Amino acid sequence: MINTYNDSLANPDIFKKLSVKDMLFVYYKCPQISRLIQLYNHYNLIAFSLEGERTLHQGGKAWRVTPKTSYFQRKSAYVQELSDAQHWKVLAFHIPDQFLINFVKEYLDFLPTTNLPSTNSDMFIKIELNAVTEAYFYSLLPYFSKPEKQSEKLLELKFKELFLTILTNPANKQLLSYILQLNTTGKPPIWQVMEKNYLYGLTLKEYAQLSSRSLSAFKRDFKLHYAESPGKWLTNKRLEHACVLLKTTQQTITDVTLNAGFKNVSHFSRRFKEKYNIPPISYKNLHNNQIEKKKDF
Repeated sequence: MINTYNDSLANPDIFKKLSVKDMLFVYYKCPQISRLIQLYNHYNLIAFSLEGERTLHQGGKAWRVTPKTSYFQRKSAYVQELSDAQHWKVLAFHIPDQFLINFVKEYLDFLPTTNLPSTNSDMFIKIELNAVTEAYFYSLLPYFSKPEKQSEKLLELKFKELFLTILTNPANKQLLSYILQLNTTGKPPIWQVMEKNYLYGLTLKEYAQLSSRSLSAFKRDFKLHYAESPGKWLTNKRLEHACVLLKTTQQTITDVTLNAGFKNVSHFSRRFKEKYNIPPISYKNLHNNQIEKKKDF
């Protein structure tokens, strides 16, 4: 599983970046080769597509990112799909929760906080752009070619300018609703993080990062909510999803293994048989035979 923030730091030849504290501005041409890759962010992210496109999959939904479109991504894992347009140039902004909380407190009087919608559970929120927002994104490009180190104070102001530009646009009230909720709660609820990300091959430490908790606090809050350990819960949820795939799709056992969040077929098959007393291939064939009999009838 690739952490996009850490990957940006580790590959300066691919990712041109500007940083202030834990925040990152990144400008890059996506190096993706495989058709599908799993990624995750432990910070919130805003992306603006300059050229090319990708399709992002999360929580059973898909977002097609084309030129001059933008989205906000909450901390989450997701699948990125390579499109026919192989190249993709993008500006990305990695933003910690605390920056958003502090921003709201500082600029609350300037934000359109009336008649806000309820916050939905989607990890991706489309950002509605106007001429001012587009111009802002393009105005950042020269900063990446300047040889001198940029002032952290200036970069922090640019982050704030970005959010003021986006959030004062009434069309982006869904994003404002989420940030105000974050300001109230301070961190996402455990159930939301897990229900949206249990199919991805994350470690417990990575789930803790997504939930803005230390590993010990994550385990404690998880046990309080689910009354069982994270490992046991993850295995059962993934096996339940595998059952659905085996019954309702024509995916191979290998595909089901990967799409249900297991790392290899032998481990998946052993766990499946332990829970359901039948190997996954036999389970699949049994339900396929039942479907064929119904068709004949």
